[in-house]
Amino acid sequence: MSFEPLPISSIGEPLPYSDGAEAELLKLFRTVEDRRVGSDELASAVRDWPTAYHLAPERAVLLAPVVIGPDDRVLDVGAGSGVNTRICADRGAAVTAVEGSAARAELIAHRCAGLKDVRVLCGPLEGLGDDDRGAYDVVLLVGVLEYASTGQGGGEGPEALLTRAVDALAPGGVLVLAIENRLGLKYLLGFPEDHLGLPWVSWEGYRPGEPTTWSRRELARMLADAGLAAQRWLYPFPDYKLPTAVLAEEIYDRPDAVDMVDQVVGHPTTSEYFHPVLVADDRAAHRALLTAGLGPDVANSFLVVAGRSPQAVAERVDHRALAWRVAPDRRRRWRQQAVVVDSEQGLIMKRRLMAEDRASDFEEWLGQAEVAEEAYFEGRNLEQCLLESARENNTDEIAKLLGAWRSELAAHETPIDSVAAPHPYLPADAMRALPPDWLDAGPDNFVVTADDLKFVDREWLAAGGVDVRLAVVRGLWKTVSAMLSARCHLPWPTTWSNDRLVAHLGTLIGEDIDEGLMKQWRQAEDELVRLVYRQPAARLAELHDAGSRSRMDLLASPMAPYRRMEHLVHRQQELIAQLTEQHETAASLEEAQARFAQAEAQLAELQIELADAQARLSRVAWRERIHNRIAALIRGFRTR
Repeated sequence: MSFEPLPISSIGEPLPYSDGAEAELLKLFRTVEDRRVGSDELASAVRDWPTAYHLAPERAVLLAPVVIGPDDRVLDVGAGSGVNTRICADRGAAVTAVEGSAARAELIAHRCAGLKDVRVLCGPLEGLGDDDRGAYDVVLLVGVLEYASTGQGGGEGPEALLTRAVDALAPGGVLVLAIENRLGLKYLLGFPEDHLGLPWVSWEGYRPGEPTTWSRRELARMLADAGLAAQRWLYPFPDYKLPTAVLAEEIYDRPDAVDMVDQVVGHPTTSEYFHPVLVADDRAAHRALLTAGLGPDVANSFLVVAGRSPQAVAERVDHRALAWRVAPDRRRRWRQQAVVVDSEQGLIMKRRLMAEDRASDFEEWLGQAEVAEEAYFEGRNLEQCLLESARENNTDEIAKLLGAWRSELAAHETPIDSVAAPHPYLPADAMRALPPDWLDAGPDNFVVTADDLKFVDREWLAAGGVDVRLAVVRGLWKTVSAMLSARCHLPWPTTWSNDRLVAHLGTLIGEDIDEGLMKQWRQAEDELVRLVYRQPAARLAELHDAGSRSRMDLLASPMAPYRRMEHLVHRQQELIAQLTEQHETAASLEEAQARFAQAEAQLAELQIELADAQARLSRVAWRERIHNRIAALIRGFRTR
């Protein structure tokens, strides 16, 4: 069903900025049926960073912690292509979108076509009329404040922009601000600054007129000076633009904060659309800073809910929630939001399916369990333990941990005589199978408790069960992938391919993983990827290419030149040792050759002596023949 685009009202001279994707997006919005944020139609058009920023489903994760619903009046300042405008409108709010770019205002008008309570205004924020003063329950400043001093953002400066935003707030209203942290971990690790494209410039300091971000303390002071002293701070990862997780500040105060944050966030940075220069293992660096109590100060981005009173802020964010998480890249029917909540009964995990209108739990052989609430088991998972052991070069501990995991699988596998309905993860020749909800039984989903291992996050269902051989390969492959993506030192040769490393880990737990089994697993994973992910081609290419790659290929990439130099030094040392050994061998050979030459000379002398002896013998033999002949003649005369 298509609708006419919304009308656009001018409130001043448009502002001159663009990322070059506007024409492509406008054509898309004019043709697609489902313009909701997270729709498969929009997500399928993602091909680069600009299209991802406007179309990726991860954009919806940012506002997941913020309570916005019917009867709320929302002002979306610098609304861009209307992502947050559409999210708030779909929650039932009445939204006014203010966008400085005329091209982007047109995008909002098409993205929100057919929505009655959306108003699109084109021009600078100062163009709002008196009727808009004190009129809004929520004002959004998402990715806007950093441009306030530039020509693209009007040039008035951040203080003036904040003043105008606060003027638009109703007495109990809140400002929702999202922005990068100038002291963020990814900038510390050498990622290019998001606006200027150069590493470390945010740490060194911005120049006048440049897009500018601030530290946590600086930004808190700016908001307080603008009259918003009540503040609730949240932290999106890997950043506010395409977040997969958002953390509440309270999670950093927990005794187990280091492990819990690491579990929820995983990699605190992403290189999907960029080629940063990493100077360290980002996950290990994040853990070190968490241990030092610096987690909030080095988060890559901030999400701040600020108001004039603590009550106004408290009503907008659930104070019991510690973290919000959504798995990226999935098709809409499989997308699920998980929230870690600190309840009176302890930590629990609440889950909500994003596609509430899906027809059934299964598609072909794959299903998804609907578990609205379950206990959250505290403790480190096996993947974290394996990464630590790899960093410590402790192969014995790696074997022990993998052995415990394999034993847990063995305790739940059962023999089967035949497979009634074969599928990629339960082929017809399967002899032992795990239960249907053990498809994702990798080390990352086993929590180490005081007594045993707890299998968590049983989201996926494979009809009829899972071939234990394929489950083992899948778990080991995920473990190897975690080790390689963490870029930590591993206690195995850098020239080993990923497939060989998986096979080697298999030998540690008594599994014979040959090329045939690897091929069978890869074909099964192909089918899983095709069913689950919105753009499977890229994942499939990565899956097939990764098997033959080694850590040497990874170290040769521009992602880690400093690590690469370190490994090159080690490699040169190995080569020097090899050359030294070869030199010693060559010296031994040279000595042997000298002895051989000496022996040859001695042989030549012996041959000369032999020739002289033979000559002497020939002369003696001639005289002896003459003597014998004469003697024979004498004897003949005597007989006559």
